[in-house]
Amino acid sequence: MFAFAAKKRASAAFALSRYERERIYCAFLSTSSGELRRTSIGIGTSSFENVRWRSRQRRRSRQRTAGDDDAIDSKRFCSSSSSSSSSSSSESSSSSSSSSNRTNNSSAVSNNSSSRSRARNAEDPNFFEAVRLNREICAFESYDGILTHVEENSRKYNGVNVSTAWHRMGKKLTRDLKSFKEFKRDARVLLLEEATVRCMSGLFAGRESSYPWKSAAFADRNGSSGSSSNKSSNNDDIEVNSVQRRHERRPTSVSSKLKAVDAFDAQNVGNILWACAAMMYTPRLQILEKFADIIEENVDKLYPQALSNSLWSFARLKEWNVSRSKQVAELLSQQAMRMLPEVVKDVEKAGGMYEAKDVPFGGFSTQAIGNTLWSVGALRIHPGNMIMDEYLRLATQYHDKFKTQEISNSAWACAMLQHHPGELFLNVLSDTLALRGDECTSQAVSNSLLCLATFGFKLNDSLLNALSGKHARRCNSQDMCNSIWSLAAVDAFDAPLYKELWARVSTMHHSEFVDEGLNMLYHASIMHKDRDDELLLGANQITQKKAHEEPRWLHTVAKKSYDNQTLHNVTLSAFHKHVSSQIRGAFIKNVADEHITEDGAMSIDIALLDHKVAIECDGPSHFEKNLEKSVTHKTILRNRGLERRGWRVLMIPYYEWREVVSNDKHQKYLEDKLATIGITQRENVLGLF
Repeated sequence: MFAFAAKKRASAAFALSRYERERIYCAFLSTSSGELRRTSIGIGTSSFENVRWRSRQRRRSRQRTAGDDDAIDSKRFCSSSSSSSSSSSSESSSSSSSSSNRTNNSSAVSNNSSSRSRARNAEDPNFFEAVRLNREICAFESYDGILTHVEENSRKYNGVNVSTAWHRMGKKLTRDLKSFKEFKRDARVLLLEEATVRCMSGLFAGRESSYPWKSAAFADRNGSSGSSSNKSSNNDDIEVNSVQRRHERRPTSVSSKLKAVDAFDAQNVGNILWACAAMMYTPRLQILEKFADIIEENVDKLYPQALSNSLWSFARLKEWNVSRSKQVAELLSQQAMRMLPEVVKDVEKAGGMYEAKDVPFGGFSTQAIGNTLWSVGALRIHPGNMIMDEYLRLATQYHDKFKTQEISNSAWACAMLQHHPGELFLNVLSDTLALRGDECTSQAVSNSLLCLATFGFKLNDSLLNALSGKHARRCNSQDMCNSIWSLAAVDAFDAPLYKELWARVSTMHHSEFVDEGLNMLYHASIMHKDRDDELLLGANQITQKKAHEEPRWLHTVAKKSYDNQTLHNVTLSAFHKHVSSQIRGAFIKNVADEHITEDGAMSIDIALLDHKVAIECDGPSHFEKNLEKSVTHKTILRNRGLERRGWRVLMIPYYEWREVVSNDKHQKYLEDKLATIGITQRENVLGLF
């Protein structure tokens, strides 16, 4: 009877392998303590016949020893399987190969305890129930089918069933955004959230000592079971050792240093968070708060891919709680910094970066770099120069492995954080746009152009010609604004792409643009007008002024938005107030704070009206984060604009002002600064100092 039951379960296992070509993983409830306990099973298509043949030979060998047939055949199913799962990112869902998964999980679990635990797991009826539920969830073609399954079986779900349900719905709904409103109103989603909360209690719960097969009693029972048990144990040792020898040449990933149960708990957390972020869905029942607490308590148990997915998810869902999302992101960034040496070592061992589709379980991929950098850029959290520089070095060195979206995400993060990526990366970014432009989305192109312009990189003709004729047709409103400002910032006014973009803007209504986009358009028009004013008067100038079309609302609606944000809604910093008080204390007349230029286009921090001197109090935002004394290109554009309007610009960097400690020294410092632009005491009738 036992043999018949074992054969039935084994045949069901192989039927699952034939049916389920995708790798799955599952968990089950402990029968002894009721505590959530996880193991993993990965069933792939590669080496299937070899696994089946080895299992048959092992079964026949053990039957000769008159061992327990039920345990043997159950062991056959488990030992031929290994763990596998994959997290998805902002652009695509990445999965790892089954052979790589077998490698990493074999190294993550100890030899004897792994084999005995797998045999014990297969005997539990909940184990096969979890496999069956997972298979059914993966088979549904629509989110409605998954929710129907949730309604009927959510009480039976374990942690991985919940994770799979969320992950599959995330993939379905990101492809069918029209159904998302119906999804949010569906009451069955609440059942899945309740199952999620129920399964949260077992995450990262330090369950090792509570496992019955790790206890002394179980070990004694195993050791006193007779010669058949001893021989079975020896076979287990041989089996696990052979697996290790078979894969010993593969590089070891970071996850091999973590417990297997923690790795799969991290995978479950990452999958659920990814699904919510991909759908831009904020779950009820305080699930995000609980996940934030779990991550804070167990951040050291996250492997790179789970870490980057969690970071990306909180960045996408930041409107849920901005301050809390930043706290979690800072913690995850610190963990990424601690893992950096091991990550670099793994990359060197592997001989390069893994693509997202090829990364072994727990490994480090190009997707992890793109997601991590995009997340810190979206939250405006600088993770530190070391990790930024190292990630950018890897992106530069192995750029051919990166998707264009991953490179553009990294570039956009550098622009948002004002972290100069280096000339090598900027050259790689420019070449990627020129040579792989067909692979780029309009967002990837506009974000890349924004990075190049932010750091003053001159666009060559080959790049501009490659983008001409295609990019303008694909852009949405924000992509057009980013692209137009970027081209204007590097003086690419004569490029065909610049004219094509303005032609598209002229056909649109101002309500299609957000305020930030309107500001960028008006600023671009100001820079264009400044360039035209420098040209010689004549027919050529008039022709160039009308070289591109401008919408009628540009100098009304867009100008009003620009004035409100740039000129009027300005708050004086403490640094600005201190410098202004020192200047006024020197009995200088006609000093104005936040003075508007005659044409109403620019604002000056402190204006000495009698001398037409613009004093700019430049705080940290006017300098590169990784190059403290290197002025940003935006600051250079500001100075150029003021000089074109006849003002002499005097920059007062925050780090120089901070080094001066007394008021007398501050006045001496200002006197020396004014002397550099030709203002001396003799020019000041009242005696400036």
